[in-house]
Amino acid sequence: MPSPVTQSIDWESRYRDGATGWERAGLNPSFVAWREAGALASCRILVPGAGRSPEPLALAEAGFDVTLVDLSATATATQRARLERLHVKALVVQADILQWSPAAPFDAIYDQACLCALPPAIWPDYAQRLHRWLRPGGGLYILFMQSTRAGGPPFHCDLTAMRELFPTSAWVWPEALPPVVEHSPGLAEQSAVLRSR
Repeated sequence: MPSPVTQSIDWESRYRDGATGWERAGLNPSFVAWREAGALASCRILVPGAGRSPEPLALAEAGFDVTLVDLSATATATQRARLERLHVKALVVQADILQWSPAAPFDAIYDQACLCALPPAIWPDYAQRLHRWLRPGGGLYILFMQSTRAGGPPFHCDLTAMRELFPTSAWVWPEALPPVVEHSPGLAEQSAVLRSR
């Protein structure tokens, strides 16, 4: 049973109704940059709040051991069908990310839109889960949404607040962050790779 907090946004209806303006036509530019630079190499990886994004398939095709989790039945069915059609293996889990736990820590987590889709009140709980789900030294490949709009989703991920949410006592931040990548009018993404202590 999904938690009331994660149910506060009806993602299933959005997928069923096609109200998914956040979806990109192809792979996220930051994801592509990490792969091309060798920063994201084959490993056991989690994609939380994967939706219908193409990144899980791209990771699985590249030899990653992929687990993707999403609350939406429509999104997870789309992912399963895509993987089966191309005969690619990945673990697809339909679950509330705030009630799910993996059997073992991951080497990496790719969070493209899960954090910014969750109500900010539960970000501390989610951030603690991300830390628990990663092995020490594991990488969190995350995109912090930069929004000029009030409210959400997607919710604005102020970088000062993000440094408090992911403190240096638990995470190693890069010395510098790359330039933001435009997403859509009024939205941009700040990529970062954080290492779990």
